[in-house]
Amino acid sequence: MKFQNIIMCFSLVLMLSCGSSERVITDEGKVYEVKGNTIKNDGNNVTKNLSAEEKEAINTVLERKENAKKAFDKKQKELEDAIEEQENIQEAAENKQKELEEELETLEDSLKESQDARDNYATIKARYNDKRNKFRKLKKEGKLSPNDIEDWKEKLEKIKEDVNEAKNKL
Repeated sequence: MKFQNIIMCFSLVLMLSCGSSERVITDEGKVYEVKGNTIKNDGNNVTKNLSAEEKEAINTVLERKENAKKAFDKKQKELEDAIEEQENIQEAAENKQKELEEELETLEDSLKESQDARDNYATIKARYNDKRNKFRKLKKEGKLSPNDIEDWKEKLEKIKEDVNEAKNKL
């Protein structure tokens, strides 16, 4: 992102400095300002004083400069596109990571619920077995009246329903 901002600032400065006229430095080291078909040197119009070879040399330098600017702009655009594509890839990767983390959390919750259901089933089943064994022992010893036997059977039936319900949750 910082690189993209630097490129944008550099391009803005470059465009502002160029304006509507182009500054050309020839191979001989002379500085000319070209605006349309007018060529100036030190603020003086020298278009008519230059030979055809000098004009061509200036135009060649100007053309190379424009080609270099076009190449620079093209490369800048490619870099900006590559940066944008990289940012999109990074965003997609972050989104995928969030999805995977949510999926993992869901699986962990499911595993915890499953473990809780198993623990609950084991606890209820153990309670049922304990009550059933106690009922059998009391019945065998003859310590239960017929009303007590009915009460115990109702309790055991209720606990057995709880066991079946817990088993179904598994």
